[in-house]
Amino acid sequence: MSARARVWIVVGLAAVAAAGTVVGVTLATRSDVHRQAGKPPPFVADPTARTEVAQQVREALVQLELGLALAFSGQQADATRAWQAAERVQPDSPSAVRAQDLRHPGSAPGLPPFVPSFTRVTNVVQAHLLRGSAYQQALRPVSAEREFVAAVQAAPNDPEALTAAAVGLYDKDRPATAFSRLGPLVRRFPHAQTVRFHLGLLLIYFGDMPRARRELALARAQGPLTSLGKRAETLLQAGRNP
Repeated sequence: MSARARVWIVVGLAAVAAAGTVVGVTLATRSDVHRQAGKPPPFVADPTARTEVAQQVREALVQLELGLALAFSGQQADATRAWQAAERVQPDSPSAVRAQDLRHPGSAPGLPPFVPSFTRVTNVVQAHLLRGSAYQQALRPVSAEREFVAAVQAAPNDPEALTAAAVGLYDKDRPATAFSRLGPLVRRFPHAQTVRFHLGLLLIYFGDMPRARRELALARAQGPLTSLGKRAETLLQAGRNP
């Protein structure tokens, strides 16, 4: 079996450990936005990427697979160091995201995504948000964060842009960074459904299901028939299933 195949087996096992919640997150965060362009490609397939960046992406993959080999041989501490190296050498890569998953097997795989409330892009802020969301789907969190910051710069008082920027900061080693930005938005924008929804979503990734359910219920109550309201209901239903 190839090292790359083992990557997906291990990541898959991590997903199965919380299958109901993971399926709910997948269904509830699928984008409904009509895209004018495809998703940005991963660096490994991006002909515009600088040579050094492409090299870093390859090195991150090597460290990811090295960590798997070490883990399978029982050398967990060395495996953890290899996965940390994968994240450090090129944090804006799928290997970095997968390495973090492997270091945190009890959490939902990947990073919490920003879910747009709109279905069509009508302004520059939404264009940045959509592109950031696409970068997240391509497992390029640093690029996603840059787009979300650009959205806030274009509209400093937009609750959706501010929410996206907070979500983009989520890190499984330092979750408080994102929560410290997102939590105050609940008080600043008490009627912004996007804030409650994403707070609930981050709490799922953090592993605090009771608080996640409370926030998602509040998000649903703010508009059960909206796109985010229906997504909140999907997550609530998934959380009830064993």
